[in-house]
Parts: sequence; C-alpha cells; structure tokens
Amino acid sequence: MISKSSYAVTGVFVLVLGVIFIWGVLWISSGGRPLDFDRYLVYMTDSVSGLNVDAPVKYRGVDVGKVEQITIDMDNLERIRLLIQVRQGTPVTVDTVANLDYQILTGIASINLSGGNMDSARLMKPENEDYPVIAARPSIFSSLDLTLSDLLNNLMQTSSRLNELLNEQNRANVSRTLENVAGLTTEFANQSSKLDVIIENLSATLENTRTASVGFPALIDQFSESALAITRMADQISAIGGNLASASDGIDQAVARSSEDVVEFTGSTLPEIAAMVSELRLVSENLRRMSEALAEDPSLLLYGAPEPRPGPGE
Repeated sequence: MISKSSYAVTGVFVLVLGVIFIWGVLWISSGGRPLDFDRYLVYMTDSVSGLNVDAPVKYRGVDVGKVEQITIDMDNLERIRLLIQVRQGTPVTVDTVANLDYQILTGIASINLSGGNMDSARLMKPENEDYPVIAARPSIFSSLDLTLSDLLNNLMQTSSRLNELLNEQNRANVSRTLENVAGLTTEFANQSSKLDVIIENLSATLENTRTASVGFPALIDQFSESALAITRMADQISAIGGNLASASDGIDQAVARSSEDVVEFTGSTLPEIAAMVSELRLVSENLRRMSEALAEDPSLLLYGAPEPRPGPGE
C-alpha cells in the first residue's frame, strides 16, 4: 500500500520537473544564457512601419540586440522614440548611426547600426536623456520615397506650367507665326529668280572692276610720264622765254632799227608765250594731282570724285 508521503514526493518531483521544463523553454527562446546589454535611444523621423518590439538590432549585419520599446516622442511629435538593447562590447561610438533595414519580401524592419572606427570615442549619455542617443539617418526606402515625391511634384508643376504656356492665345500666336514663316518662305522662293539676276550682274560688275584694276597701274604710269613730259616741255619753253627776255634788251635796241613787224612780235608774241607756259604748268600740276588721286583710289575712274561736304550754314 502506497503511503501519503510517496504521493507528496511524486507531486514535488513533477512540480520541479515542470519548473525546469518551463525555464528551459524560456532560456532557449531567449537565445541561451542571459547576457549583459546596454540601452540606447534612437529618434526616428521616418515612418517605422514594419518595426516591432523585439525586432533585431544589427551591427553591420550581425545580431547584437533587440528593440525594447517603441513610443512617440511627446517632446517632438514628429519623432519616434526607440529604446534598444545592444550587447555590451559592441563598438557604439560618437559617429555610429542607425537606420531602418527592410526585408524586401516580408517588409519586416530591423535596426541596423553602422559607422564608427577604432579611434572614435565611445558614445556617452547626454545630461537631458536617460540613455546615450544614437544618431539616425533616413533609410534607403525613405530617401527613395522622398525622391519620388519630389519628382512627382516637379512633374505636376511642369505639367501645370506647360498648360499655362499652351493656352488658347499662345496657340493662336504660334499658328500665326507658322503662317508668317510659310508666307515668307514662299515669297523668298518667288524672288529667287530675281536674286539670281542680281547675283549675275554683281559678278559681271566685279569682273569688270577686276579687269579695270589690272590696267590701273599702267594707266597711272602713263599719266605720270605725260605729266613729266609736259613738265619738261614747260621747263624748256620757260628757258626759251628766259632767253628771249635776256635778248629783249638787244631786241629793244634793234627795234629802232627794225621794222614795225619786229616791234609787233616783241609786243604781242612774248606775252602769249608766257601765258602758254603758265597754262602748261597748270596742266602738268593737274595731271600730277590726278595720278596721285588714282593711285590712292582707283574707283574714281568708275564713280568720279565724291561731292564736297556742305559748309556751315549751307
């Protein structure tokens, strides 16, 4: 017969075994033996959709902790306050940053820590916070969402401006402009034959000018030689006149003995010779000036001398 003490021992054994079993399950579910963790705060301005309590915290992809608490920052309603546990010994420094990392298929989020190096100082707790604060940066999906939003806004603004630009009045103006261009093109095509004639005449004029310019040096040389010849002739006539003048004394003495014809010769012929010498000098001077003017501007033979400018009050 089993005694009551045996039942009591059996009950205690079953109770202890149940406690051990429950403790083992909890130990296994928590990842093994308890570890020492440091707590940090992360303030997110992005949406934390997909992030849950106990979500993993990773350092460059390695599990180092979990999310302990997710709340709204009552001091700044635009931020989400995350309290995370990070295994002691994890290199969390002043330049460490945290961002949300999403799984593409499930959309479940986790916290990923990155940055920091061996020379950076350890992250310390601010005076107005309960725990050290890890800086947060936008996630890739958040940056992409902002970029797409800005792109859509810019496209909408561009579309609105195009609609304003292409209003009824501007479309009418563009149509009239195209009609004017078409009319101008047609008129230009109609005038093309006249332009061909003008171009041919201009080519002939240029060819004549070129031909005339080839003969300009010889013509100028002829003018120069003619002027020199006339100058020499004038000098010779002047010399003759001087000789006649020097001989005039003898002629005067012979006048009394000569006939009246000699008196008429000395009285009328000598002044005419002097006048002719003056005119020859004037002609020589004009030819010299004309040769110099042609040398400077051969176009005078074609267009003549320019009209003199009117003087003051004319």
